[in-house]
Amino acid sequence: MESENFKLLENTDITTFLIDRPWITYRTNADLDALGSRFGSPNPEGSNRLRRMSSIISATHANDRTASLLSFLFSPAQLRPVINEYLSGSQFSQLKEIDNFILEGLTGDESKDILIVADAIKQRVIREINAILLYSNLKLVSSGNSWEIIAADENVKVLVPIKRINSGYISELLAQGQDDLQDNDFDSVVTKARTLIEEVFLQILSDNDVECKRNGDIGQYRNLVVKTLGMRPSREWNPRITKMISHLNGITDLIAEMRNKDGDAHASNERVKIQAAEAELLLNTSVSLATYYLRVNDRHVQR
Repeated sequence: MESENFKLLENTDITTFLIDRPWITYRTNADLDALGSRFGSPNPEGSNRLRRMSSIISATHANDRTASLLSFLFSPAQLRPVINEYLSGSQFSQLKEIDNFILEGLTGDESKDILIVADAIKQRVIREINAILLYSNLKLVSSGNSWEIIAADENVKVLVPIKRINSGYISELLAQGQDDLQDNDFDSVVTKARTLIEEVFLQILSDNDVECKRNGDIGQYRNLVVKTLGMRPSREWNPRITKMISHLNGITDLIAEMRNKDGDAHASNERVKIQAAEAELLLNTSVSLATYYLRVNDRHVQR
């Protein structure tokens, strides 16, 4: 069960940083209805947007999903309107209204800069929220998709556990992807599919004490996993199994390529809008691939 400290986020002084300009993407009442439905509160209560957001946080906390809600709010896909304005240099960029929000280290590669700006927004909002939580001697901390509210003087390192990918994790991701399908957010499905495969490969390599450079090269990860798990075809293999492994490699490469050009974490002139049927196929295929590789890893570890 998640920490009771998350209830402090229901404070309307805090919720303004989660739904309002200039801190984050503005959410209308209709947006809050959709957000509530996604996180188990289809009819958020309240006389205004801030109180309705408080209602959503309360319901989400009751279901131990506050970390998922925060990760969703600060995902590049959800922050995209704000990020695009900032990167384009628009005079209407809401981030320019925030004192000292001037980012150095932007690369000029839009796909990378989107992630840099998204993280900068997240860190700035955390700082503003912590200025309020300080009176309770607490602070909000985050690493990746892990979130916690802890004592202000507590060491952050011990707070962020690594979440292992297992059948429960995959089932949760599949449910999130199905929500994206219902919302017609097909770009997010592409990103979830690729991210799942990448994280499974990295976990398998970690389980087998194989070092690798974490550079996002899913082909490199796959080659190491195939070598580590003894999945390279040999003469003793049934020819159909050899063919199946070859097709698996091709599917993995395709998922990586689609995410690089078509996912919500990247902007590209080459992007082709993916449609519902293909997005659903991609989601289900990535889940099947991830499950297969994890089971082969289990078999390998038990030898």
